[in-house]
Amino acid sequence: MVSRMPSPSTAPSGVVESMFHRLVSRRARVREVESVGDAFRLVTIEGEDLEGRRWTPGDMIQIGFAGLAGRAYTPLSFEPRTGTATFLGFVHGQGIASNWLASATMGEPLFLVGPRSALDLAAVDRPLFFFGDETSFSTAAALRATPEGIREVAFSFEVESTEASRIALDRIGVTNGVTLTAREPEAVHLDRIENELMRALLAEPRTRCVFTGKAPSIQRLYKAVRRAGISAKQVTNVAYWAPGRKGFSGVQR
Repeated sequence: MVSRMPSPSTAPSGVVESMFHRLVSRRARVREVESVGDAFRLVTIEGEDLEGRRWTPGDMIQIGFAGLAGRAYTPLSFEPRTGTATFLGFVHGQGIASNWLASATMGEPLFLVGPRSALDLAAVDRPLFFFGDETSFSTAAALRATPEGIREVAFSFEVESTEASRIALDRIGVTNGVTLTAREPEAVHLDRIENELMRALLAEPRTRCVFTGKAPSIQRLYKAVRRAGISAKQVTNVAYWAPGRKGFSGVQR
């Protein structure tokens, strides 16, 4: 059973924390939470503070937790007219965000920052090779809101469970051109992903690459494409997490 960690701070008790929320945070609430299997939650939030806000597919929102901790999520859709945003969250481990996702309830108040610029998916040319993991699913789905949609996009994900991941991706409409590769010890599964990437670049050298998710995996693939002579301008790196580290901003590098 997953133990409940502190929820997003709705009534900050510390002076610094309270001042921070008053100055920079926007208020919202959980409108709906849908369990997509055991490992994912499809969360819709809403709030007057989000109405009329500009959003570009790939932008992020950062939800504030007690103690000034924050975790960033990429909405797969955003409706400024009604101030609603939807994202798919991955429940894994015992971190503050995963425990909140596992126990989030309808009507729960939130403090958040954003939407803020992170990765401009609308500016990424096609064809596109999109790499990531479970934390990248919502970003992948946000491509559907770009002018070109998911046309000429090859999705490659490293995942814990191919079955659970397929169910989640089907739910958010990422079904075409998807390759799921199960993680293996010593990251040997990345050999297959790297080969897949090289085949895509050989078939079409103009292919743009967007690498998201786990930082060491991104570094491995980035080094591979650079060795292959691919220009750094063709590659966008957005690390969402790394083992043993917290507080990634998820901003384009």
